[in-house]
Parts: sequence; structure tokens; C-alpha cells
Amino acid sequence: MVYRKTPAAAARKDARRKLILDAAIRLFGDSGYHAATVPMIVAQAHSSIGSFYAHFHNKEDVFGATLETIGAKVSELIDQATESEPDPLLGIRCVVETVFLHLARNPREARILIVESSGLGPRLERIRRDLIQRHTGQIVQAVKSNPEAFSVSDPLFSARCLVGAVFESLYAWLEERPSRRSSAAKVARAVADYNARAIGR
Repeated sequence: MVYRKTPAAAARKDARRKLILDAAIRLFGDSGYHAATVPMIVAQAHSSIGSFYAHFHNKEDVFGATLETIGAKVSELIDQATESEPDPLLGIRCVVETVFLHLARNPREARILIVESSGLGPRLERIRRDLIQRHTGQIVQAVKSNPEAFSVSDPLFSARCLVGAVFESLYAWLEERPSRRSSAAKVARAVADYNARAIGR
């Protein structure tokens, strides 16, 4: 007899996996990749070692999954921002502000995406580079779809500069002491203004 997974069983499995991923994001975001361990993640998730290994091979595997989850959310925000604004240049401004503010409100995710994911080995570096290329590609598509709105000779180069500006500005903002830094909204607007002037007609 062939065992068929019921929708309820699949939902429970997905829920357990999400609990582990959420715990991993908290730990990697707070403690960093090297300090976090599988037993710490399991304890944080109120799960078991067996459940962890039913979903992930090791710490590198769960870190890769957290990175992909965070990157997918950023991609979704980029799509939503560009689709919600009929003016292409305002759409780019909306992308910058939306992504910056989302990551500012979720500093653990920001640290995983921008800081912790760098230099962790070939597999994780490939995931990181693929995410950045995906985000860059979404900006390239927005620019190429509306050439009349933008003044750029190389959409790919411009998109890389835009993505880099968002991530670098966010990193600098996160590193400042909360008591001394400007509001996230103010920095997001400044980064959006800069990029709009750089690529707009």
C-alpha cells in the first residue's frame, strides 16, 4: 500500500519546519552564524533533534533555507512595490523605501542577508549571490520595461548600484547606536531620493 500524505499532515510538517526556521532566524540574527548551533536552534524552536534532521541536513542547510526565505520576501516586496505604483520612477522609489523599511523593522533578517551570509563557503555564497542577482534582475526588468522614464546607459550596472546602496545604507544604519541614528523612514527617503536622481530622466 502506498502511503499518501494528507493535507493535514503536510500542514503540520510545514508548521514544524517554519518553527525551526523562525528559531534559526532569531539565533543567526542575534548570535551570528558561527555562534549558533543546531541544539540551540532546536531548543529555541521547542522542537527535537530528530525533527530538525527531518527537515535539514545540518546548520549550513538551515542557514541556507533562512537566507532563501528572507530573500524571497524581499523579492515579493519588490514585485508588490513596482506593481502598486503606475509611475515607473515612483515605483523604484517605492521599492527602495519598502525594502529598507522592511529590513529595518526586521534587523535579524537584515543581518542575515547583509552581514552573516558573506564568506561562509561556496554553497552559501552561491545562495547569497543568486539572491542579489534576483533582486538586481527585478530592478533591471522594471527599468527595461519603461525606458522612457529612466536615463541609464546600462540597466544592469544601475540596478547593481541601487541594490548596493540600499544594503550598504541599511548596514550603516544598523551599526549606529539607536540613540544616535536617524529614523529609518528618513534614511529610506534619502536613499530613495539619491537613486531616483541617479536613474530618472
